[in-house]
Amino acid sequence: MIVKVTKEAVERMESTDKPIRINGELVGGCGMNVEYALWWDTQGPEDEVYQVDSLAFLIDRETIAYIGSDMLTIDYRAQQGFRMVTPQQILAYGLQLKERWS
Repeated sequence: MIVKVTKEAVERMESTDKPIRINGELVGGCGMNVEYALWWDTQGPEDEVYQVDSLAFLIDRETIAYIGSDMLTIDYRAQQGFRMVTPQQILAYGLQLKERWS
């Protein structure tokens, strides 16, 4: 997978030296849905690490399967927060980079 980060997103993320987790979690009852989040984390044994400039992104295999694309772009827009986009679709918008349990 190729992970791209726009200039606007890098400007919002570059103040950290911690890896950033891209997480997808299956939620819901009858209508299953994937909910995405971004948080600072430490690398686990099952993580793939994607280095983009000075930023390190952690993605587990399950999340990679949910993304379902060979390319992921992380963007930032003032009115929408962080967005995760593939060439096929917008996966999530309105995301905030935060501590995991906040």
